[in-house]
Amino acid sequence: MRTWLALVGCFTSVERSLRRHFNHVFRSSLPRYDVLMALVQFPDGLTMGQLASKLMVSKGNMTGVVRRLQQNKCVRQARSRQDRRVQVVTLTSKGRTLWGQMHTEYRSVIEEVLSQLSKTETKVLTQSLIQTQERIDSQLQWRGSSQ
Repeated sequence: MRTWLALVGCFTSVERSLRRHFNHVFRSSLPRYDVLMALVQFPDGLTMGQLASKLMVSKGNMTGVVRRLQQNKCVRQARSRQDRRVQVVTLTSKGRTLWGQMHTEYRSVIEEVLSQLSKTETKVLTQSLIQTQERIDSQLQWRGSSQ
């Protein structure tokens, strides 16, 4: 449990640094960056449901973020050609530019935060986290196949 809490605490500290930086530099939130990041990966757009699923949040949480991005002309919403009841969200050129600026800052913050570690510490931590993830994924896969 102590390891889990340390991992969550570390993630929370890094996320807090990102939130503060994005608020200061862009007067924007981390969820806006997350939406832009998801849409950069899907040039044809995503439905609100797909977007919420990718970001592991509810559609209700997505609505406000997407609305503000739309007001800023960073995304557009249009009815799906396949199902007129569904809204597809796509990135605009202004949104792609904002994402590029935010992504550069995101990388900068992460590099600054992790610069507190030596190269050896970074390498050991990275290897340990990758090994841990592989073991957890393997365990989940094994459990899934036995059910």
